[in-house]
Amino acid sequence: MLDGIKVLDFSRVLAGPFVTMILGDLGADIIKVEPPGGDETRQWAPFVDGESAYFMSTNRNKKSIVIDLRRDEGKEIVYKLVKTCDIVVENFRPGVVEKLGIDYNTLRKHKEDIIYCSVKGFGTKGPYVHKPAYDIILQAMSGLMATTGEEGRPPVRVSFALVDIFAGLFAVNSILAALYEREKTGKGKHIEVSLYDSIVFAMSYIPMIYLLSGQMPRRLGSGHPSIVPYQAFECADGKYIIVAAANDRFWQRLCDILGREDLKNDERFKTNPDRVRNRNILIPILEEIFRTRPRDEWTKLLEKAGVPYGPVYSLDEVFRDPYIVSSGIVGTIKHEKLGEIKQLLYPALFNGQRLPPKSPPPIMGRHAIEILKELGYSADEIQRLIKENIICCSD
Repeated sequence: MLDGIKVLDFSRVLAGPFVTMILGDLGADIIKVEPPGGDETRQWAPFVDGESAYFMSTNRNKKSIVIDLRRDEGKEIVYKLVKTCDIVVENFRPGVVEKLGIDYNTLRKHKEDIIYCSVKGFGTKGPYVHKPAYDIILQAMSGLMATTGEEGRPPVRVSFALVDIFAGLFAVNSILAALYEREKTGKGKHIEVSLYDSIVFAMSYIPMIYLLSGQMPRRLGSGHPSIVPYQAFECADGKYIIVAAANDRFWQRLCDILGREDLKNDERFKTNPDRVRNRNILIPILEEIFRTRPRDEWTKLLEKAGVPYGPVYSLDEVFRDPYIVSSGIVGTIKHEKLGEIKQLLYPALFNGQRLPPKSPPPIMGRHAIEILKELGYSADEIQRLIKENIICCSD
């Protein structure tokens, strides 16, 4: 769908590479410009035959070239590249792109209608411009970690870098909107996406409840501030199951399979507002009941009764789940070093079809010669650039 769209990718680590991987999944051509030494995630464990699993999670569908942007000839390569591109993505610390000569104002002199997307931790204005923006810091400062975990226990970090992922998704949306606008106006755009803004926005009803009512969220573990019961319960075998009785009809069905007519008729638990108000009484009762049977027995009972539920899977169970097995979300692609490797594919279907990956995560600098030849560099010029360490090449 984005065939013919070309992206110059200066980003590294997660948020930016996630953006460009999605654009690549949608058909765009991605040129990943890495610094000498490469994207630092190439050095992040765990490794599979020397290749970082972390790096391979967000860098398929890209060509890699390593350019020393501190050198004038390195900058000249970039200026030639940008003339051939539609989109630039970067996630450097504020001020770095200006020092490297790859900021929006500089690059649009070489490509007037360029769409330039900057992904920043705390934006480029305000009191935190130079504050490090690691995901865990944003999870803490957004209020997210004040709502995770359980009362009286330490706050809990969500296990993956969801702040980067949310920011990446907002960046992709913004880039696609800018592309659409450019089709009508012929004009480019400078987009700035802040990780801090992104996670506060993505928390949706949690901050909105506070803004509208002044009510501070409680730390409810797996529970929900507005629905009861809607959380995980431990079963007899030590495994957990989620029960999501999101309305009174489901609550009544749940009481039936629990064999607890008394709970169904108890005025304290009649309606969802009643159950929310009296959760501290109800939840311990339900916890005791769920500990009487193993998880598989509860899943059969809940399924038969039509009560929304879900087992709390470990990852090995996720990839044995019949839906995941049949969905095609896990695909494979041939890596030049590792052979067939698994990849999590783009989650949307188009006309019932899942988008296959075009190319594997690249070996560092693998496409340098190819890219420079397309720009018109001669073989002798390329060899000189390699010899002088302006670029590096894996060949």
